[in-house]
Amino acid sequence: MKKSFLFLSLIFISLLFYNCETEEVDSTQDDPIETNKVNNENAISKKKIAFELINLFENEEFKSKVVNTLTEDHTPGVKLSKFLKESNHLATHKSFISLKKITTEADKQLKSKTTPDQIEIPELWLQKPNTKSINLEELLISFAPEGDEKSWSKIEAYTLKGQKVYLDSKTIPNVPVLVIETKGYETLKAEVDYMNKELQSSGLQNNRFQSANLDLNPSSRSNSGLETTKLDRIKLNNDEEPWISGAAEIYAITSGIKNQNNEAEVKIIPMYYLDHQGTTYYPNQILLFWDDYQYQAANIQFFEKDDNYNFKQLVTILVDGIFQIVGAVSGQSWTTILGQVAGAILQAMPDEWFINNDDYVDSLYTIQKNVYYTNHKGARGNATVTLSPLFISSN
Repeated sequence: MKKSFLFLSLIFISLLFYNCETEEVDSTQDDPIETNKVNNENAISKKKIAFELINLFENEEFKSKVVNTLTEDHTPGVKLSKFLKESNHLATHKSFISLKKITTEADKQLKSKTTPDQIEIPELWLQKPNTKSINLEELLISFAPEGDEKSWSKIEAYTLKGQKVYLDSKTIPNVPVLVIETKGYETLKAEVDYMNKELQSSGLQNNRFQSANLDLNPSSRSNSGLETTKLDRIKLNNDEEPWISGAAEIYAITSGIKNQNNEAEVKIIPMYYLDHQGTTYYPNQILLFWDDYQYQAANIQFFEKDDNYNFKQLVTILVDGIFQIVGAVSGQSWTTILGQVAGAILQAMPDEWFINNDDYVDSLYTIQKNVYYTNHKGARGNATVTLSPLFISSN
């Protein structure tokens, strides 16, 4: 064991310019990062995708197209299926066929009438080096480890020759890294859609979000004649999370009292643009629709998607938690119940989200109708927002 450690240490020193350790690897052998899944036995193998991409990248045209697209695209991730669809000239390549099978199965899950226990959509994003130009010969392919990101000390990656390297989890590498994600931007959209439908069926949400293509832009004709509160500006503190995690998948849970019976109204709103903490964003996004509520106050709470937690379980405990707590205080005033609903949402979330973890971001309690909030800090002091009322007139 000591000799192996010394050997790896020497390799690390010799490849210091890569900021990583390197070794030959057999792509078919079991790997602790791949086998140590958290309730995820049928998960897509990101390691398999990595080696299939290495094989396909022998085609210089395909490699350049992927890297150039990811360099220019400003979305958090691009679906792997998009690159395959645009590269039919590789359709007979063994690795192309393998990747096509993976993405096709993922699409089938989404179209299935039965909601899968987990949603995974393969996508790619590029961690660019600080240098102005990208050297494709230095390109590495990587993916986030399983488990709690706070425990990550090194990140597994591969060179285009199939060598395994280890990158520091806290230090952004000085070479380009193509990152494989299966629970990122695209997955969040699908999960939020499912969770809102479950909230509707449980009676905790009206049907405003019935359409998956709901336009939340203030200029939308479908939103005319509404009194709303929009998010003008938001910044989340930098929590120094590992760079391999990429763009944060942030969503908001809004809650209020919807009728004279003091029943709760809850919505989940994805915030796709909120990629990185420590950055100020100006989304102009509507978060509160005041005709959803009986009273002129509501809560807004922010969370980051937890890849290790089943979204079906999450929405179930969310619904159960709200009904249990709201039912216990149903005879009290609406102002008391409003606070209890927000408290129920937090209490329903997994305990580990509040222990050295960033899945719970912040809460904005009792946001009032027709009130401007400038540089308003959340209860945790993690989120700083500017909110403004917006009335959208009828045509």
